[in-house]
Amino acid sequence: MKRRTAPWQVLALVVVLAAGLLLAPHVGRGQAAPADAGLVLEALGVLDQHYVDPVDRVRLLNAALTALERALAAAGVTVTLEPLPAGATDNEADRLFRARFDTAQAAAKGKLSAQALAYAAIRGMTATFNDSHTGFMTPEQYTERLRKQRREAFFSGVGIVLLPNEGRFYVRDVIPNTPAQRAGVRRFDRILRVGDVATSGLEVDQVVNLIRGPEGTPVTLTLQRPGRPTPLVVTVVRAPIEMPSVFAAEMVQPGVGYVQLYQFVEGTTAEMRAALGRLLGQGMRALVLDVRGNSGGFLHELRGTLNLLLPAGLPIYQETTRGGQTTVVRTRAPAFLPRTVPIVVLVDEGSASAAELLAAALKEHGRALIVGTKTAGAVEASTLYRLSDGSALSVTILRMRSAKGARLEREGVTPHVTLELTVEDLERGVDPPLARAVQLARQRVAAGRIPTVAQSPRP
Repeated sequence: MKRRTAPWQVLALVVVLAAGLLLAPHVGRGQAAPADAGLVLEALGVLDQHYVDPVDRVRLLNAALTALERALAAAGVTVTLEPLPAGATDNEADRLFRARFDTAQAAAKGKLSAQALAYAAIRGMTATFNDSHTGFMTPEQYTERLRKQRREAFFSGVGIVLLPNEGRFYVRDVIPNTPAQRAGVRRFDRILRVGDVATSGLEVDQVVNLIRGPEGTPVTLTLQRPGRPTPLVVTVVRAPIEMPSVFAAEMVQPGVGYVQLYQFVEGTTAEMRAALGRLLGQGMRALVLDVRGNSGGFLHELRGTLNLLLPAGLPIYQETTRGGQTTVVRTRAPAFLPRTVPIVVLVDEGSASAAELLAAALKEHGRALIVGTKTAGAVEASTLYRLSDGSALSVTILRMRSAKGARLEREGVTPHVTLELTVEDLERGVDPPLARAVQLARQRVAAGRIPTVAQSPRP
């Protein structure tokens, strides 16, 4: 199985850093402070105070020292930073770390800035948790994250979701109402060149940075379109990109509606309700809900979405605090979607966090068939904490389980029907998982199968 990725590193990447937090951010205030050893200790304090499990201060600082050594080695500087003693008090550990950080900074001799060293040290600390929702963000990444959650335009680009596969780069989706859509870019177009630069052999971030750019500037994409013998050259003018929660809501077969839900940000529940209402008005008798590449979002929007799909009173997930107290969260209102409308959910390894909890809840209550590949296994609840220099930490503050108590972190949700979107499919421009989901939806309608969802009274 492919390596698990953090929510901001899922395989389906918007042409920007993708992310999926579950709780509202804690936005600190104040002027930016220098990034140095003090910032590392500030980050340690945040982890110590807020992380869901107790932390070992000396262990984290030693991880920071190891990260400093590695960052310096990558810059061609060899230095040994002696680990802190296991029995050191908090004050002693902080003092010793400051001294070793000063040693590292002196050894760098200008090859790495104090900021670069501090950021490397913080990343070293967060990496020790092996936790999908705990990580470090630069000031720029933090600002983009907040804008994305608020549904503001948070980057300037063309408006595509990029799908890397076997060293190739495809358009997974075209974001609605964006320059790419207006320029005629299509799903599954393969990006051969960006300007004069061939994408073959590049890393994802390199392709992202080539496509993004200042508002109003043009970028030329050379595309190989399935079924077309020669490449297509398209020039797109970059613009600020706003991302809706619902990328598509349409009837794909008589009686079968399709909703592509890409994220859980502010207003997702309202968008979903409106989309379902339109499709019901068009005669929808079965729903295909596509959450492939959905990296998550806010818990309250997940609850709202599940309230549209499940009867009142059903458990939808469990959350456990640092003190070990577990709460079972339930739906609170009658379902908007009639129970006579069967659901088929599409997932893949880019489905993470809130998207996994949605799939798990619908699966465990027998409300939906799940089609695709195992999900990311990145299921915790976290929030953002701004640091004094404008960077931030994403910190897990709740352990999450499915409605029936299954741990999904590092496990994911296993589909009823496993079907992968392969590079051969992309080259042909076909989507077998979607076709299979539509087929299953039609079969359930034809068979008159009404999903049976057990009512679960409150304890």
